[in-house]
Amino acid sequence: MKSSTIIGGKSPKNNRNAADFYATPPECTIALLNRFEWLFRGKRIWEPACGDGAISKVLELRGFRVVSSDLHDRGYGESNMNFLNAECACDAIITNPPFRLASNFIERSAEKKVPFAMLTKSTFWHAEKRRRLFIDTGPMAVMAMTWRPAMSPERGQSATMDFIWTVWGCIPNKQTKYILERRP
Repeated sequence: MKSSTIIGGKSPKNNRNAADFYATPPECTIALLNRFEWLFRGKRIWEPACGDGAISKVLELRGFRVVSSDLHDRGYGESNMNFLNAECACDAIITNPPFRLASNFIERSAEKKVPFAMLTKSTFWHAEKRRRLFIDTGPMAVMAMTWRPAMSPERGQSATMDFIWTVWGCIPNKQTKYILERRP
């Protein structure tokens, strides 16, 4: 098996999913809420890359008010809504952004001055070009999941990528807490 297949890239057998769509397994959102529900409780949450509703459904089951949207129609939420220039009267944002747009999603969320959380590959912050973004937005926590979620089950039984939630408050923090989170 080629390394590009293992890490989720393009291969003759497995192309990247269209528009970087990888549904979030429920346990990822449950883990975020088990640790940070206090930050989002009572808020109207925008899930701006809702895809098939994976994150939104977990939030709704936990009693949150959720606005679900996506640029693409995947059968859930409001489609044709581009988060990077759309408006929504929400008090928080939780999403698994398309990887190639994750930095833009973080910048846009930080502009809104609301608590937000982004699910990304664990290596997301391991790039010099994102260093300034990390410093300027000042996340309160990086929560590493100590299991590998199956974001692309069609690629085989064993998930091969590590993921993190990065969580921000309303204003940048000077220090970021690193959390190792167990699978719920």
